[in-house]
Amino acid sequence: MADHNRYNLISADSHVLEPPGLFQTRLPARLRDRAPKLASWNGGSAWMVDGVDPVPLPATAATGSGYRLGRCAAGKPVTFDEVLPGLYDPAERVKLQHADSVDAEILYPSPGLWDAIKQLDDRELKVACVRAYNDWMAEFSSYNSERLIGLAKIPSTTVEDARAELLRCVKELNLRGAIIDAWPGGSAVAGEPGDDLFWEAVNDTGVPVSLHYAVGAYARTAPPGGIAPGLKPPMADAALPLAAAGVFDRFPKVRLVFAHGDAGWALHWLEFTDINYLRHRHLHEYALQNPDALPSEYIRKHVWFSFHHDRSAVKNRHKLGAAHLVWGSHFPLDDANWPDDREQAMRVTEELPAEERQALLVSNTARLYRLPGHEEGFAPDTLERFEKLVHF
Repeated sequence: MADHNRYNLISADSHVLEPPGLFQTRLPARLRDRAPKLASWNGGSAWMVDGVDPVPLPATAATGSGYRLGRCAAGKPVTFDEVLPGLYDPAERVKLQHADSVDAEILYPSPGLWDAIKQLDDRELKVACVRAYNDWMAEFSSYNSERLIGLAKIPSTTVEDARAELLRCVKELNLRGAIIDAWPGGSAVAGEPGDDLFWEAVNDTGVPVSLHYAVGAYARTAPPGGIAPGLKPPMADAALPLAAAGVFDRFPKVRLVFAHGDAGWALHWLEFTDINYLRHRHLHEYALQNPDALPSEYIRKHVWFSFHHDRSAVKNRHKLGAAHLVWGSHFPLDDANWPDDREQAMRVTEELPAEERQALLVSNTARLYRLPGHEEGFAPDTLERFEKLVHF
């Protein structure tokens, strides 16, 4: 009998911090001279990536949240010695989870570091960095596979590289999801036919693919600091091109996660998208393969939205799709609340009936990643339970 009670709070969006020796110890010897290195810089520590400005460690790596920065001198650089050990040590990470009353986390890498790595011109080096990270993340997650749910980084060097690494991470490393920061084949926009080889592999494996705030060769996936207003994040611009290109029709098991974007903005955006489609579809700018569907139906069926400081998304859950909202702590970024994330999660969902609160804070994420006790995933009909926003 499945145990549905082992989790009381799951973060669908948390982060690790890569250890200093990650690339130096795991890359082939011939690449180590060109590999990213953590070094002293400007009174703190920063990643040095060839041809890119130094990437300093975030101040919140020492505090776990932005609101606790008052304990540190304003603007004081952070050295690696000051970093919370739980950001790179799995045993210490479980201790941080206990302190926060969080039972499991979906783990993302450091956005700033990988925004720098994707600017490298060396394909071999970029792929090697990705593989090194994924090997490390698999080891990190294996310390406690029920609590530490690592995502695989996917290279954007070629679609063949992307497909091969996804399959390796799922079949050999047992990672439960993936994250892309640019389109697999290097295209500038979503939905290009050249990426189909990757989407086919995603469809076959069934793992969710995350976009963190933004996606694209030159996009900054590290979100702005602090708590931002509910504005449409850059990654949202990928959803309609994917639907219009028929990606969701050809690969119906593709599931995307919009991480670190909240979702309060999505309701008006989806409504506007549908209205615009109905008013202008006679111009044939694009045509959905299902002539009876609207763009928002494709998007809401295939996209999961994370929420954090976002009561408006919670209030509109039935219009967005209640099965498609997942809570994330954002630990340890600026808008995190560690070690008070449980208090924040309960407060933002305080008006909900117990079953609906459990879905947003636990079971939606557990089903999406098929965590222990939730291996059956979602009942198919639950993924299409949302209200129409406009009518023909």
